[in-house]
Amino acid sequence: MSQNIDLRGLVRLSFAEPEAGFRAVQALNLPVATRWTLVAAAVLAGVVLAYLLPVMAGQTDEIPSPLTATLIQAAMNLIAISLLTVVGRMFGGIGRFEDAILLVGWLQMLMVGMQAIQVVVMLLLPPLGALVLVLAIAAFFWLFSGFTCALHGFQSRLLVLVGGFGTLFALAFVLSFVMIILGIQLPGMGDV
Repeated sequence: MSQNIDLRGLVRLSFAEPEAGFRAVQALNLPVATRWTLVAAAVLAGVVLAYLLPVMAGQTDEIPSPLTATLIQAAMNLIAISLLTVVGRMFGGIGRFEDAILLVGWLQMLMVGMQAIQVVVMLLLPPLGALVLVLAIAAFFWLFSGFTCALHGFQSRLLVLVGGFGTLFALAFVLSFVMIILGIQLPGMGDV
């Protein structure tokens, strides 16, 4: 049984009203395998777009290998899905892990679209590239807070953003501590 999906309509609704947009994506009732495929496709497309400009400019020495970048992006998405579920529930949210997969996949696909626009702008009108970047960051926070409210039944986008930043800082602290214990040092950090 095939489904007719109005992708353009879902994109428009997601940007205009993120809560309603995410609920509409949830209503598609996609199988879990399809949700994971969405996340994987977003990771791969994001890595390809991230490498496009440096490769065209001949600056490949300054970037990690595509495999490393893909593995890092995949790990970050898995962590984001887990944290969205666990931390959201800690604060009284009702979101399911399967829907957190969908949230991250759909959010990442929308961000890949913004990234593609930025690449085109950087090629055609480089001075406007920074403006598109600022708009993409604002769009990310707009979408993330709305989607998370829809996922967990939260009412305040501001509290979602505060919780998101708090979680991010806590995660950075824990990862830094683990790296110190394991003796892992980031490049350029030896002189600090």
